[in-house]
Amino acid sequence: MIERLKPSTTLTRIVVATTTLEEDDPIEATCSRIGAHCFRGSSADVLSRYYAAALEFNADHIVRLTGDCPLQDYEVVDRLVSQYLNSNIDYAANALQPTYPNGFDAEIFSMTALRTAFENATLPSDREHVTPYLYGHPDLFQIANFPYHRNVSHIRLTLDEPADLEIIRQVINGRFKHGEYVHLEEILVYIEAHSELLAINQSVKRNQRYEEAIKPPSSKRP
Repeated sequence: MIERLKPSTTLTRIVVATTTLEEDDPIEATCSRIGAHCFRGSSADVLSRYYAAALEFNADHIVRLTGDCPLQDYEVVDRLVSQYLNSNIDYAANALQPTYPNGFDAEIFSMTALRTAFENATLPSDREHVTPYLYGHPDLFQIANFPYHRNVSHIRLTLDEPADLEIIRQVINGRFKHGEYVHLEEILVYIEAHSELLAINQSVKRNQRYEEAIKPPSSKRP
């Protein structure tokens, strides 16, 4: 994922923001080996981890990309950043109303907006998932969603389940053969020519973990 983001013309640095848990030591070691920035913070309060990382690296604007999107395309990110910077807003995303394939989600927000969220968000789901406080408060922030030019949100190329790994492997083995950079549009052409791939992980629900996090606790029977 880091390699696929390196050609970006809008990102000034890429920071891997992982946890202080011992199990994530290999992530820091990998970052050191490949020369990537690494920041370590809370495992539960991910919002505080983002805020501390942004302070550490003196960020004015923060692009949020989740580490379960190995096929992310730098052109998708650059497009969103340019739209955000040209709109004079606090927060922008490309998946508030999903149109991109799952696995190409991106968000960008100002340091001022992130600080406000850090100081005021109290719900555990807001602290864990970083940005719900931002897009959940249009009264406080100027927000925008920038969609893809067509709706291909039924295609899942994020990596959460074994079935996700299988389809991503097949796409890589089938299309990433010659070492050239393969953009989102080329990935879509390949998948739409091999539509049987979509059956591999079609049962996995989008944003399932976040939806579970915001469910009210079940009432206990007397």
